[in-house]
Amino acid sequence: MNRFLYLVSGFFGFIKLTGKDRKSAGEWGFLISMLFIVPLLFWEHPGVIVSVVLQLLWAAVGTRSAFLASETWKKNKQKP
Repeated sequence: MNRFLYLVSGFFGFIKLTGKDRKSAGEWGFLISMLFIVPLLFWEHPGVIVSVVLQLLWAAVGTRSAFLASETWKKNKQKP
């Protein structure tokens, strides 16, 4: 539970994560972002507001995950 809170607070930017933790938080973020988009595939008639909100949440979590993964990749690339 402590590790979970550590990764969540790092994902939202409350604390600074190490490279390994940043990568882990990014990977979990991509998986969690799927929770917002998959219901739209199976839901027959979602309302417009529900559909837009789920898509925005998916985009926000996916973008944050991409930034976390990108920062890790850049830092690993700069090492000699």
